[in-house]
Amino acid sequence: MSTDLPTALDSPFPLQRYTLANGLRVWVQPRPDSESVAAFVVIRAGSRYENRANNGVSHFVEHMLFTGTERWSEDEIDEVITQRGGNFNGWTGAETTTYFAQVLACDFDIALDWLAEVVFRPTFPADKVDKEREVIFEERFGRYGRLVNALDALGFGYDLDRDVRRALFPGSTISLRIAGEDDSLEHLERADLLEHYYAHYTIDNAVLVIAGNVEPQAALDRATAYFGNLERRGRVPVPATPPYPKHGPHKVVVRGPLITDQAGVMIGARTVGRLHPDRWPLLVLAELLSQDLTKEIRYRQGLVYGLDVYNDQYADAGYFVIGTTSASNKRAAILAEIEKHLLAVRRNEIKSERVAEVQAGLLGNWALSMEDNVSRADWLTQWALALADDQPVPDYRNVVGAVPAADLARVVETYFKPQWRYLGLHQPILTVARGARATGVAAGLGLSMWLARTWLRGRKR
Repeated sequence: MSTDLPTALDSPFPLQRYTLANGLRVWVQPRPDSESVAAFVVIRAGSRYENRANNGVSHFVEHMLFTGTERWSEDEIDEVITQRGGNFNGWTGAETTTYFAQVLACDFDIALDWLAEVVFRPTFPADKVDKEREVIFEERFGRYGRLVNALDALGFGYDLDRDVRRALFPGSTISLRIAGEDDSLEHLERADLLEHYYAHYTIDNAVLVIAGNVEPQAALDRATAYFGNLERRGRVPVPATPPYPKHGPHKVVVRGPLITDQAGVMIGARTVGRLHPDRWPLLVLAELLSQDLTKEIRYRQGLVYGLDVYNDQYADAGYFVIGTTSASNKRAAILAEIEKHLLAVRRNEIKSERVAEVQAGLLGNWALSMEDNVSRADWLTQWALALADDQPVPDYRNVVGAVPAADLARVVETYFKPQWRYLGLHQPILTVARGARATGVAAGLGLSMWLARTWLRGRKR
């Protein structure tokens, strides 16, 4: 039995939403003019569902699912899709793990069969565990080593973004690295992977999102055929929302080594989660600041090569980021410009016409990305696990286009208050450039001393 929700909930484009008898939610966005179909399975599993002891287990499990299933070897998993000209991939985030296959419309059955087999019938081959462990270390640029980890524990870290999250989300697993730490990865065994898999990879803890050239009823029938016989085992508990910091602003400094003398800067504030209505004015604010700060500190003043501005979001929390790198002697000027632009927004000095230009750019970028089935299905996945069955998908065009200029001032006033603000600095105590200069000075001194001693010996003769 399935439930077909009314299309009145289907903004910003036609979308059919079903729930199979076993609890699997199925979202279908038909695109009859397309030549392909993209199918995504999203699992509620990620680093936020971990702890320090098993940090990285979600990502490790994702790797293992591609090493063998009940029907296919590691090579065959690849060949099933690629020999038909299709694409596939998987990735792990803080709250979800995603798998997708994109195929020609005539190969839709192959994509669903592949996803059901890979995601729900893996075998976790014992002889592949250590191999994938090493692959993961290579993916994260190797082991950091005891010395680096010891220095990190003493405050001479290298991951500014992680330490900012620690300050803004106290006591939360939001600060855990998705790829895991050296110690946790070294100690994860096959039994740990299986335990995590069976707890999270349950059919009622998943969603299937399909976008492309397929009829909704046909998609429902095929989803039922490939996924309908899988048993439900319950949903995992959702992590508690981390409290807001009570004191601030927060100054976060890491001093790990860098290659050059450039230093990293992050400035921003704790904000809100994915379903909060303020995510939309925060999105417009981020784009406005990105454009205006790029013009000012990149093109007019030449202080940086580039910068990133975004509002990073989880299901129930978020944080605003303005980030860049520069020479240390330029930092004061950069921070002054950022504060100047934030103050202009807070004072509601941004004209409505300027906000409309920013909104037009956001809407154009979103519309162009929706031309691709993979991007469209991926965009839907952020809502599929977050919304209740009776909640509509936000109409992107309307919610972004409806943000007034005054709302930008309001969100700056609301969220950029001292106790929620932060300044993050990566101030390396050692760089290759400094090391080379120090080595050069030491070598010069050594050479001078050697020449002096030689000259003195000559005089004595």
